[in-house]
Amino acid sequence: METRERYEGLRKEHNLPKFEEMNKDFEIIDTEESFFILREIRRKIVERIQLYSKVLESILHPETGLSDLYECKLFTEEEKDRIYTLYKNMMVLEKGSLETSIDETDKKTSEYINLVFKEWDGIKKELFWITKKLKKGWEKEEILKEDVGYLG
Repeated sequence: METRERYEGLRKEHNLPKFEEMNKDFEIIDTEESFFILREIRRKIVERIQLYSKVLESILHPETGLSDLYECKLFTEEEKDRIYTLYKNMMVLEKGSLETSIDETDKKTSEYINLVFKEWDGIKKELFWITKKLKKGWEKEEILKEDVGYLG
């Protein structure tokens, strides 16, 4: 049975978002090999959350690499506060997945998927302005002249 068909049955049973919407944001199409399709979808969601969280973390707490140091300076303190709020919300969602995985049932996993999906549009809007600002920062033609001293 294909992923779409399996998901459709679970969608009706657990009132999940439409397949197309989930696939657009979380690329769930290739989960067909797993017996636990909802668990695989939860894992794909968490992978996406972790990917974006790492970007936010490098802005909020840069490593000593050039890109991190440059990118963190693109944002004002107010913007960093806004980024931290988003980061915190994403960490809550990530830890919610961890909590769900400890004693996982289709019901718990479905509730988690629905929770993330409900919040995802707002998260995407925030991520969009951040990534747009990062891109614009790199498009500027400037020479990095600033002293990059010890930050630890």
